[in-house]
Amino acid sequence: MKKICVLFVISVLFSFTACKSSRIEVPEDYTQTQILQLGQKAYSDSRYKDAEYYYSVALARFGHDTNNYIETKYELSHLYIVMKEYRKAYNGFKEILSIYDAAPSGVLNPSFKKLCNIGLSQIPEEKLKEFDEITSE
Repeated sequence: MKKICVLFVISVLFSFTACKSSRIEVPEDYTQTQILQLGQKAYSDSRYKDAEYYYSVALARFGHDTNNYIETKYELSHLYIVMKEYRKAYNGFKEILSIYDAAPSGVLNPSFKKLCNIGLSQIPEEKLKEFDEITSE
């Protein structure tokens, strides 16, 4: 019986820590920059799920502006590289590059176009080939 109680307590504690990121509250008055900083801090602390959550909040709140969308989507896609979620990273970088292709010249910050190409080069070559084959079909 004692073992069961100990296992129960451990599983309850684990479930609370595993659900932490879903209970993060981001104040409504935070700017995009403040939310991205929270995401970057979580990223630097290796709290990748928390960083993903912050970037998702920033997209939801500020993604209606194209430049904000691109900046946040880039941060999220870069995070996916570190998390080895290469499909998500690939899709994010490709989406950003398609926005650049559709936009008139000089309207968007050119930095993120270059960073997306660098990000794509960080995806293992065999994964890139696989993803490119799927999208060309």
